[in-house]
Amino acid sequence: MSGYSPFILVAVILARAGAQEPMIQATAVAQTNYGWTTPAAPGGVEPSLGFVSQTRQLRLTEATFSLIGNWERAGFHVDGGSGDFYRLAMAGDSWKGPNRYISQAYVFGTPFSSLPIRIEAGKFFSSVGAEVPQSVQDFNTSRSLLFWYGSPLYHVGIRASATITSKFTLGAQLLSGCNTTGGAHGHQTATFTTAWTGKHWSWSQLYMGGNEKPVGRGWRHLSDAVITVSPFRKVAGYIELLAAVETRVGSSSDRWYGVATAWQVSPREQWRFSPRLEWYNDVTGATTGHVQRLEELTFTAEYRPRKWFIARMEYRSDWTNRSYTHEDYRQDTRRKETMIAGITLLLSHGWNPKPKDSTAAPAMAGARKGAGFPLDDGEFKEF
Repeated sequence: MSGYSPFILVAVILARAGAQEPMIQATAVAQTNYGWTTPAAPGGVEPSLGFVSQTRQLRLTEATFSLIGNWERAGFHVDGGSGDFYRLAMAGDSWKGPNRYISQAYVFGTPFSSLPIRIEAGKFFSSVGAEVPQSVQDFNTSRSLLFWYGSPLYHVGIRASATITSKFTLGAQLLSGCNTTGGAHGHQTATFTTAWTGKHWSWSQLYMGGNEKPVGRGWRHLSDAVITVSPFRKVAGYIELLAAVETRVGSSSDRWYGVATAWQVSPREQWRFSPRLEWYNDVTGATTGHVQRLEELTFTAEYRPRKWFIARMEYRSDWTNRSYTHEDYRQDTRRKETMIAGITLLLSHGWNPKPKDSTAAPAMAGARKGAGFPLDDGEFKEF
């Protein structure tokens, strides 16, 4: 991918924007969590919990500042900060400079006045999966097995989506690898997306293919389907099916696949309850480090007395068909249990706010909209 492509796109978008008055939104998110597991994880680290993996101590999960500028047909989005989220998300990236503190940085726009096409270029979160990296926009605090083990986190590249009808959207992406800013040694990944949206449901389908090997060739084929439903005003949920196969350098291949479902019920304005259940099969041990089948059940209770304050208490139980041996834990067991308590603070302010629909919303947007969260670059909301 040419290093000049994003800059050419920026010039086209800004030229199209003209002298339109900008809309600016600034958002700050601070989240702390305390996790407790049994049996105790070696070194106090439980990797299956995602960004709250450091247990038995109070941790700053993330402190993120976001700035979004929107000129009606063009704009930019930058997220940056510190905490365990940034430390773990960018741990394997080839560029260790300022990239460690930037989770997203991209420009977006609709450069063609006669075509309903939205284009984004830069560093952005992956379109794979029902969950998004920052848990404040998800039902649960800990990340799902499909998210943590089976899906990429972010990409650098260009993506576009076109609204074909009011209910059908097509998208294509050209990406410089997965979870890397420097690129997968010159290899590139292509992604194709479709989405159907109804009154109380949506269905998104994604295919991603490319060579993710640091050395040699070995294509990865990944398919992800997400169905979101909101049958009632206070109920929303999703079902996700993910499958991937990756050719090894030389011969044979690695495979992983799984299914997950999560729901959120809001019996009262200030309370939300969210169960999640999933099954994940790492056939060759490529993603978890061991050949195993994993299952997990999570239940999250959320209390939000103010728009800017969220308190969560979460219980999670994980099973595996492979015993956690004494090399990993102090005792042989096939089950782990976790309690997580956390507090999130949100501050947001917009100037000249004007709502605008996004055609590049993540797969779980329908479910999150039912939960009342801000969704995309065009939706300005005071917390």
